[in-house]
Amino acid sequence: MAHTHHNAPDTLDARYREVRKVTVVGGVVDLLLGILKIVVGTTANSQALLADGVHSLSDLATDFLVLFAAKHAHREADEEHPYGHGRIETVATVILGVALALVAIGICYDALHRMSDPDLLGHPGMLALLVALLSVASKEVIYQYTVRAARRLRSNMLHANAWHSRSDAISSIVVVIGVAGAMMGHAYLDAVAAVVVAVMIAKIGF
Repeated sequence: MAHTHHNAPDTLDARYREVRKVTVVGGVVDLLLGILKIVVGTTANSQALLADGVHSLSDLATDFLVLFAAKHAHREADEEHPYGHGRIETVATVILGVALALVAIGICYDALHRMSDPDLLGHPGMLALLVALLSVASKEVIYQYTVRAARRLRSNMLHANAWHSRSDAISSIVVVIGVAGAMMGHAYLDAVAAVVVAVMIAKIGF
C-alpha cells in the first residue's frame, strides 16, 4: 500500500516531464519558423509573412506560459505567497495578452497605411511563398504530434496548445494566398493577408 502512495507523485512528475517535452518541441519549431518568416518577410518584402512570423513567436510565448503555469501555478502556498502561486499565471497571461494586442494594432495600422498608398505595397517573390508553404506543413506536423500526446496523457492544456498550432497553420494558409495573389499582380492581397493575421494575433491576445 505504501508503494502505491509513493508512486502517485512520480506519475504526476512523469506526466509533467512528458507535457514539457512536447511543448518544448513545439516551441523550438515556433522559434525557428518565427525567425525565418520575419527575416524572409523583411527581405522578400512580404508584410503578411512578417505578420505570420510574429504570430509564430506569439505561439512561442504561449508555449512558455503553458510551461511556466504548469510548473509554478500549482505550487503550495508559502510565506511570500500565502495564497499560493495561482496569481503568477494570471499576471503572466495579462501581460502577454496586452503585448499581443499592441503588436496586432501595429501590424494592422502599417498594412492599412500601405493599402492607402499603392507605391508602398510589397511585391513578394517565390522565396516568401516557399517559406509560407513550409510553415503550413511544419505546423500541421506539430499539431498531429501534440494532439496524439494530449490524447495519450489526457491533457486539456496540451489539446489547447495543439489547436494553437493549427491556428498558426491556418494563418500561414492565409499568407500563401496573399503572397500568391501579390505574385500574380494583386499587390494589395499581401497587405490584406497581413491584416487577417493581425486579427488572429489580436484574438489570441484577447
